[in-house]
Amino acid sequence: MNSLMDMEKLSKQIRESFLNPVLQFLPLLIFLVVDDFFGISMAWKISFPVSLILLAYIYFLYNGIFTWHLIFTTVFLMVTVVTALVELLPIDPDIQLVVPEAVSAAFLLGYLITRKRIQLVISQVMPKLIPMTNNFHELYRVVITVFSVLVSYVVGSFLFNFFGLQDSESQNLLIYAYIVIFLFLIAYEVLRVHIVRTKLMAEEWWPIVNDQGKIIGNIEHKTSLKDDKKYMHPIIRVLLIDKGLVLLQKRSAESVSFPGMWDTAISNHVKMGETIEHCVERTALERYSIPNLKYMYLANYMGEVEQESYYSFLFVSCQETEFKLNFEFADQLKWWTQQQIEDNLESGIFTDIFKTEYDLLLRSGLLETGKCECSCKLKEVIYQQSNGTKKEELN
Repeated sequence: MNSLMDMEKLSKQIRESFLNPVLQFLPLLIFLVVDDFFGISMAWKISFPVSLILLAYIYFLYNGIFTWHLIFTTVFLMVTVVTALVELLPIDPDIQLVVPEAVSAAFLLGYLITRKRIQLVISQVMPKLIPMTNNFHELYRVVITVFSVLVSYVVGSFLFNFFGLQDSESQNLLIYAYIVIFLFLIAYEVLRVHIVRTKLMAEEWWPIVNDQGKIIGNIEHKTSLKDDKKYMHPIIRVLLIDKGLVLLQKRSAESVSFPGMWDTAISNHVKMGETIEHCVERTALERYSIPNLKYMYLANYMGEVEQESYYSFLFVSCQETEFKLNFEFADQLKWWTQQQIEDNLESGIFTDIFKTEYDLLLRSGLLETGKCECSCKLKEVIYQQSNGTKKEELN
């Protein structure tokens, strides 16, 4: 698994899921502000190149949602064209001053009224692998804000005229307040989106794999465990054996799955951007203070627990070393004889996952010798797979 590439994909997915909504409004905001100070001709000359630059920016950095942004560019062009046509009409100069804002507010109102229908259409157009739900929510929130500012500005202008406050100082005060609000909105959204993205990147993300062990997506681990849908995640499991004994851990009473039950000594989820080998070494170090754990590949298998499905990479280690248990992850460690395990195999004290692995361990012949070597037929399969499958499964 190319960890750097996977993290880049994850980062891109987070950026696309939390695209700064201000980017979609930026050409329109520039058009409105420049038009108020310098007229529609200058507004076109500045805002149109900005819209093209943003299109190129989205295309190269957020290609998955290019269609999404293209829709906003089209709406921006429609607003500017309608504004230009309305300003050609013989209307009162005071009313003409707020035509761009009034037209923009009308378009946003149309969106708010037909939001659910537009969301349905766009969801069918956009690729299904692109998470657009959050972008819809973000857009709706900002549309309401921008719409409120535009309506307040238009109403404020009419009130100024109604009370005879048409002097340039009063009008400029209103325009400056209007611009400051938009600048604050832009700064706020930039900061907020940056914080959200940073927090998401700091979360623990798990790969989602298919039944061949190939990565097809990723999800934040807490979301995965709470979701009604069961996602399949890659996990590592290491059986520690020594002279016919098997080291087992008694899982913490607070464990999400199999609390208080005896299980394989080393087990963990593979994080997004992490190799299988690194996950094994990290887990051995975190939970038992074992550096440079030596292990060999045993098998791959799939299974399911209450919260998730899993694709397991099972290893065996015969390294003789002292173990220092981290009680954050388990309550107890114990060496079990083969007879003790078999006497209690159906008593309900072992996890179903361990029972599957114990059967694989018996068939390998490794437990009988107490060493990670055997002359059994399965050994040939194990070593063939360890040189290929283990390194290629998550690529």
